[in-house]
Amino acid sequence: MHPSRSTVLLTGSTGVIGTSLLPALAARHDVTALFRNRKPDGPAVCVEGDLTAEGLGMSTSERRALAAKIDIIVHCAGLTGMTPPDLTAFDTINAEGTRSILHLAEEARVPVLLLSSAAAAFQVPGEDLTARRMRAYSSSKRRAEELAAHCSQPVAIVRPALLFAARNATTAPLHQFPHALITALLQGRAGGLPVNPDHWCDVLPIELLIDYLTALTDALLSGDGSAATLHWVTAGQARLTAADIERACLDYLTETGRPPTGPLLAPPAASRPRSHGMARIAQLGFQPPEHPALPSHLDRLLPGQLTRPAALEALARSVRLCAP
Repeated sequence: MHPSRSTVLLTGSTGVIGTSLLPALAARHDVTALFRNRKPDGPAVCVEGDLTAEGLGMSTSERRALAAKIDIIVHCAGLTGMTPPDLTAFDTINAEGTRSILHLAEEARVPVLLLSSAAAAFQVPGEDLTARRMRAYSSSKRRAEELAAHCSQPVAIVRPALLFAARNATTAPLHQFPHALITALLQGRAGGLPVNPDHWCDVLPIELLIDYLTALTDALLSGDGSAATLHWVTAGQARLTAADIERACLDYLTETGRPPTGPLLAPPAASRPRSHGMARIAQLGFQPPEHPALPSHLDRLLPGQLTRPAALEALARSVRLCAP
């Protein structure tokens, strides 16, 4: 390790965000990756730890040795899937796991970049299983933020939007909502997906998030007091509607000689309420047009905000990645 480089402790290095963030951080800093089951690929020193265990599953001497060599913690690890073994798993990993990381930061006396979620700002209605899962996830992220507010060290909280796959990706993370939705639309099922065309969701190219997290890490390391605040990293006014996503899928299907036999979207049927599956996730994941766009703080640390043409370009790339 180069003595003039700071050491970043990165959690979640094998996740969708962490996989892209690790090399971006490693280009500027020495990275130590905290892992549990699978070591990350890339230039990092790997340290085994468990967010759900007391003291991160380390002995006191191991934890002190780790604390002594790090300059900042970038906490990206978390449970995001919508099929946990039980709903308490969200709180165990996302909230209590964050508590353990904050304790380590206090022991090391270093700042923390905490990756939260825009979902922390939403209250999900409904008592069906899909709604309860989404509510448990957003609640766990809010609780992690509340814990961060009581940390004695500086904490920057980042609320990212949904994400498009990386520009250099060869496959799309199909377990994530945007890509699961696109995959469902490309199947062209009869009747279409029951979502209003003018409803919207906020999806951001992952490269913008990675650039922002890298810049924010540098700001925290430099001692910038204004960095330890809430950061919304979203598409903002460049949010996409269901009609935008439908059009991108229609264009691809037509281009490849597979025009659909029916509409990809259909008016939601109040007489047939959905309680599971992609239809229900989409109904909960899209917002009505009267709901204001999410805040976006991209221009705090980057040259500007996301533009609509750039959002549509990222959408078209993701459609091709999701195509069967």
